[in-house]
Amino acid sequence: MSTYNKTRVQGGKSIDNISPSRYISRMQTNGFYAPPPLSMEYVGPGGIFFRADALQLLANIKTGSIDLAFVDPPFNLRKSYPDFGDEMGAEFYKGWCRTWLLELVRVLKPGGSLFIYHLPRWLIEFGNWLNTIHSVEYKAWIALKMKSGFPVKGRIHPAHYGLLQYAKIGAPPTFNVVRTKSPVCRHCGRLIRDYGGYKDKYKKYELDGAMWVQISDFWEDTRPARQEKARAKFVNELPVQIPERAILLATKPGDVVLDCFAGGGSTLRAAQLHQRLWIGCDIGKPNAALARIAIFFGAEERQSPPSRLKECFSEKFLKTALHQSAQRKRRRISKAGKLAKSNVAADKYASKSRVF
Repeated sequence: MSTYNKTRVQGGKSIDNISPSRYISRMQTNGFYAPPPLSMEYVGPGGIFFRADALQLLANIKTGSIDLAFVDPPFNLRKSYPDFGDEMGAEFYKGWCRTWLLELVRVLKPGGSLFIYHLPRWLIEFGNWLNTIHSVEYKAWIALKMKSGFPVKGRIHPAHYGLLQYAKIGAPPTFNVVRTKSPVCRHCGRLIRDYGGYKDKYKKYELDGAMWVQISDFWEDTRPARQEKARAKFVNELPVQIPERAILLATKPGDVVLDCFAGGGSTLRAAQLHQRLWIGCDIGKPNAALARIAIFFGAEERQSPPSRLKECFSEKFLKTALHQSAQRKRRRISKAGKLAKSNVAADKYASKSRVF
């Protein structure tokens, strides 16, 4: 029997982990980590947030229940975070990533999409391996300009991250044309590009004085959130625009988005912004994500999640998790605090992509 059949939560009873991950005990024996107790930290009208190891949560999600999975996992760069370390050997890291990738493929619906944000070095490994799995097919490699890149001795200057998309076979994948404002000169306000003489074709996509053009597989206008004033100090957080575009590209309103490395909650914010339901989890303390939820969604919780989200879990697991959550006397979201120096009315928090 797995040592993770039962996990204890602070201030509450044990929660029966109905489907313990068959992988976690092996991870622990290899000296990687001991996962935190699986706990439901927030239940709202648009989503559910758990504190859990990704493998713990994935073990309790039904096969074929998720419309889109977006992941920005630890990069194995030997960084130290308050609740876990990001350092393991290359072969072990590769095996660990393949483990949760297999689980993500399992929980995706036919036609559902998987987006992986990572360094090109590792996306090559993941793509090569995913190409051997018959249940998914390659859709896109998106390059994102790394504005804060720096030269590395002995190799070409790295200047982009990658976003790899695969779709589960068995149904046509959702595809929407996503548009963003055409870049203009910050001095004179004129368009920087002439679009090969086809500018007139974009006139029907003019809105609020701007011309909206279809995004390509090279994104120059997404920047790291490293300098974001609202970024939590110890959270490696993506700009909202990156998961937002993935969500707009490959889902419809009402679809379910999963992020099992949710960090500061950028994916959750993007999903709710566009009327998608969401499930998030992270192994670290949930304060940064809960602060983002409280500011943008409100701190009020629900007794039970939307029925569409209930369908993603077994009835027994969800009932146990909700009961455990209700027993906690003080809700974490009420004391999560605010995002550091945040101004929620600023334009930088608004959507910068849209589907016409």
